[in-house]
Amino acid sequence: MPEKPIAALLMSPTRFLFFTGKGGVGKTSLSCAVALALADAGRRVLLVSTDPASNLDEMLAVKLDDSPRQVPGVANLFALNIDPETAADAYRARVLAQLPASASTPERQGVLEQLSGACTTEIAAFDEFAGLLAGDAAEYDNVVFDTAPTGHTLRLLSLPKAWSGFLEGNDRGASCLGPHSGLKMQEHRFNDALGALSDPIQTTVVLVTRPEPSAIREAARTSGELKELGLSNQLLAINGVFTATDREDAVALTLERGGAKAIREMPEELASLPSLNIALRAFDMVGLPALRALLQPGAEEKPGGRVRTHLAQ
Repeated sequence: MPEKPIAALLMSPTRFLFFTGKGGVGKTSLSCAVALALADAGRRVLLVSTDPASNLDEMLAVKLDDSPRQVPGVANLFALNIDPETAADAYRARVLAQLPASASTPERQGVLEQLSGACTTEIAAFDEFAGLLAGDAAEYDNVVFDTAPTGHTLRLLSLPKAWSGFLEGNDRGASCLGPHSGLKMQEHRFNDALGALSDPIQTTVVLVTRPEPSAIREAARTSGELKELGLSNQLLAINGVFTATDREDAVALTLERGGAKAIREMPEELASLPSLNIALRAFDMVGLPALRALLQPGAEEKPGGRVRTHLAQ
C-alpha cells in the first residue's frame, strides 16, 4: 500500500477535498482537522457538511446554518451546514420562478405537489452541493466536504445519472425534479459538479475507515461504487490506528495486532490506494486544540483534558 504522509496532503491539496465513509469512523473529526490545518497555513477554507445529523457546531463551537460563518479564532476558516429542508424550499421557489407568468394557480399547485417528496429534498441538497463545485465558492482556496454516511452520499452522487435517464425518457412530463422545461439547465450544472468531483486535479476523495474488518469492508464497497460513478481519485485514511506504548501490556499488544491484521488483509481495491494512517488519540475531538492535535505527531492528553503536543521544530 503506497503511503502518503499527512504533510503531503496538507502541503499540496487539491481544491476540493471530499471526505466519506460509514458512520462513526471519524469523517467529521478528520475533515475538520484538515480544514483547520489548511486555514492555519494561510489558505482561505470553506468547510461544508452535507450530513443532516452533523455535529460541526459542537466541534467548532459556532452556530452554523446554510450560509458560511467564520469559525471563531481562525481567520481563514469558514463553515456551513447544507440543510436539506431549507435547500428544498429554495429549490421549489426556483422551479416555480421558471413557470410562465400565464401559469394558473392549479398549475402552480400541481408543480408544488410534484416537489413535495423526499426525492426533491435530495435533489435540492445536491443542487446546493453542486453549486459549491460549480463556482459558488470561488472566493475560497479549498472547499472541504464532510459528507453524510456513505449510503446517503452515494445516492446524492448518483443523481446526475438518474437525472440524465429521466431526461432521455421523458420529453414533456414532470417529476419530483420539477417541470421538464427547467431541467436541461440544471442537468448541465449537475454534470459539471460530477465532472469536478471526478477530476483528480481538482478533487481528492478521502475514504475514511477504521482498522476494523467491518469498516474496511464498507470502505471497499464504497470505493468500488465511487469508481463506477467515475470518482477514481481516491485516498484511503485509516483513522484510529492503535500502537501499544507498553510492550509488556498483553491487552494493548492484542489490540495493536488486531488493527495491523485488518490493515494487512484489506481487499486489494483498498490496498492499492495511497493511504494515510491517523493515530488513535486519547482525547475527544471537540474544540480547536484537539482538532489541531489530531494530525500532529506526539499529541497526548494532560490529566485535565487539555491537549499537549510535541512537534519537531
